[in-house]
Amino acid sequence: MTVVILVDLLIVAVLVAADLVSKYYAASLLPAHGGSYEAIKNVLTFRYSENTGAAFGIFENSRVFLCVFVAVVLLALIGFMAYHIAKNKHKEKGGMFLHVALSMILAGGIGNLVDRIALGYVRDFIEYTIVYTLFKKDFAICNLADVFLTVGVILIAGYLIWSLFNDNKKEKETQPVSEPNADQPKDGEQN
Repeated sequence: MTVVILVDLLIVAVLVAADLVSKYYAASLLPAHGGSYEAIKNVLTFRYSENTGAAFGIFENSRVFLCVFVAVVLLALIGFMAYHIAKNKHKEKGGMFLHVALSMILAGGIGNLVDRIALGYVRDFIEYTIVYTLFKKDFAICNLADVFLTVGVILIAGYLIWSLFNDNKKEKETQPVSEPNADQPKDGEQN
């Protein structure tokens, strides 16, 4: 039980640190390069941006609402993780995978919450210019916290699909095989 908590804490701490350090360097170095740096031509650009909203700029200038909402969601997530550990569900098949995914979401939420509280905005710097290259549409600029959140949600979706598939498979395996009715003739018998 304590090993799971330590692993969760370690994942969250490392990811939050990576997010905050990357944001610090992006905010420090990118303005010196005119605000952006093309890392891979037509694929990936580092462009510094300050986002006062949430994903894709929704809830712009709603700092208090976003801080409270994110804090409540993070507390609920921590509560679910604690419940999951207390009920030993992490020992079930796929339980640790779920904890890694939840830890990624928790780290992403904490990383962006720290920015919102400390600065009043979130520092973004990863621009997927490949979206514009392929579809001629601008895509949101994000940061590592957003990447962690997205990957965590994708992993949980995969986990849920996998769990549903396994539950249906187990259900089919445990259903009793129906015996032929005694009144009906068996194969090869005539009435």
